[in-house]
Amino acid sequence: MTDISIARTAKTDPQADRLSWGLVELQVTDLARSVAFWTSALGLVERDHGASGVALGTRETTLVMLHPGASKPVAAAYTGMYHVALGVRSQAEFSRILARLLHLRVQVSPTDHLMAKSLYLHDPDGLEIEITLETPERFGRYGDMSRGLILYDADGNQHSGRAPLDVAAELAAAQGADFMAPLADDTYLAHLHFKVAEIEAALEWFEALGFARHLTLHTWGFADMSAGIPGTHRLAMNVWAGQNRPPAPDDMARLIGYEICAHDPSALEHAPLTRDQDRWHGRDPAGAEVTVRSA
Repeated sequence: MTDISIARTAKTDPQADRLSWGLVELQVTDLARSVAFWTSALGLVERDHGASGVALGTRETTLVMLHPGASKPVAAAYTGMYHVALGVRSQAEFSRILARLLHLRVQVSPTDHLMAKSLYLHDPDGLEIEITLETPERFGRYGDMSRGLILYDADGNQHSGRAPLDVAAELAAAQGADFMAPLADDTYLAHLHFKVAEIEAALEWFEALGFARHLTLHTWGFADMSAGIPGTHRLAMNVWAGQNRPPAPDDMARLIGYEICAHDPSALEHAPLTRDQDRWHGRDPAGAEVTVRSA
């Protein structure tokens, strides 16, 4: 079985990876405003009010925790989170969310990555959110990647991997749907994309956690990693803001921490983290708190 065939079989079960994403924690400038945006624009529901933040997710799973504490919005010239991606499992749900965003007049960029369809938007602080529908069945093969990102679809047609989606075609699958219903219960955290100071050092750090190199484009300043199943997109990184940028300052809206679920704890044998029973703790290269727990 080829790598992409394996990836296709894993589309409906990201838990088949040895690692998956748990809770992502973000710091914002105005907690009430941010909660209103994430719930109204995307349909996340409030799950819990912790001592320092508000947990949001589906009716069954917490996905994001928003914390107060920032005094200024996102600025590009720092390392940290580039975006957080929420994955949906059906074309109908993807189309419904697109219809919802357009109905609410939220600025959104519908993008065709071939291996996935994506909707990009920003919260009030400039934190980028991606809604993604993985579509590995549309992918055929890679082209000459020394020239940049060149893909071919299953029919042999060349694809840039960054083309705009046909919005009218996407919306066709949303006919009759309740645009304002909560986010589907099977929504999951698909991947995190980081701004890093240097590609190779970041690859080595995340490799030690159990992620695996999938696609590295040094000439483009980009790399992608899987989490056990070849060909899957679970973590990405770039240096598009420049090499050796410093971490985002403490008072900026930013990613402050995230949780990784280890379905195969043996993958953490060389993790650059401190172990405490069935959990591992530490900080990533940009200073975000990392917690890994046995799934």
